[in-house]
Amino acid sequence: MGWVWLEFDVDESGAVKDVDIIDAFPNKTFNRAIYNAVRRWRYEPFIIDGKKQSYSSRSLLYHFTTFKGKRYQASFSQQKKSYQKKINQLIEGAEQGNALVQYYIANWLVADEHNATRLLRSHWQQTTAGSDLLLASAINGYPNSQYRLGSNLLRGEYTKTDRKKGMNWLLNAAQSGFSYAQYRLGRELLDKKTLEYDADKAKRWLQSAAQQGHFRALRDLVAIELNEQDHQKAAQYLKLALAQDDEHPDLLLAQAKILQQQKQYTQSKKKADEALKQAKSRQWYLSTIAAFIDTAKP
Repeated sequence: MGWVWLEFDVDESGAVKDVDIIDAFPNKTFNRAIYNAVRRWRYEPFIIDGKKQSYSSRSLLYHFTTFKGKRYQASFSQQKKSYQKKINQLIEGAEQGNALVQYYIANWLVADEHNATRLLRSHWQQTTAGSDLLLASAINGYPNSQYRLGSNLLRGEYTKTDRKKGMNWLLNAAQSGFSYAQYRLGRELLDKKTLEYDADKAKRWLQSAAQQGHFRALRDLVAIELNEQDHQKAAQYLKLALAQDDEHPDLLLAQAKILQQQKQYTQSKKKADEALKQAKSRQWYLSTIAAFIDTAKP
């Protein structure tokens, strides 16, 4: 059994974009298949004050198992003996405060029924065991757990919403250098509807994530610098982002805007047309690019 932990954005049309695989166990076994499947998902767009809105940093922990049905039930007694030694080692490690083991077991305990999960649940029988172990792992300093816990508290998943505690756990993970937490913290600090809004701090955290090559941080910094009319910095981040995806519609549109500012109108139009073409091929939201093309100078 295992899992793939993903994060992604959903644009105004409901299309999934810019999928990140944060963590997987076993690594690279199901990553590509789940990545490709999630990219094809569509969400129902939501509207606030008559305007379509996009979701930011959606998170998904996808569990998979290899035993199902009657064969799965029959295999339990046979595998119990061979599993038990390994399970006992995991239990011992978790109870001795091994943060990584606590994190793994927390994930397994919230998984679908599986032989190993059933054996672990025979030891941790309380319904909150998964959350309790995730908290223990976070307290013991594992950044993945700190980030997961912070995200859960912000979303109210498996627990009551607590923004203050959620932000504190995000900060702990970000300070440890976990780029996904740095990015999420930056995005949260950019939300003007919250008490924590701080554009300067937000940009610093996005820059920290970008320095580690975090694509969405680079993408967002391009947009921020363009909005602040600093085309030189925007171009610097744009170059790094394009090295990861040179056909990304948002980045192509950013190129078009920079070229427009430089009065290279023909090249700007070409880049904007290319951005629209790529957005259509990915079935992403088109209106922003189309509006730029309609209003750009010839």
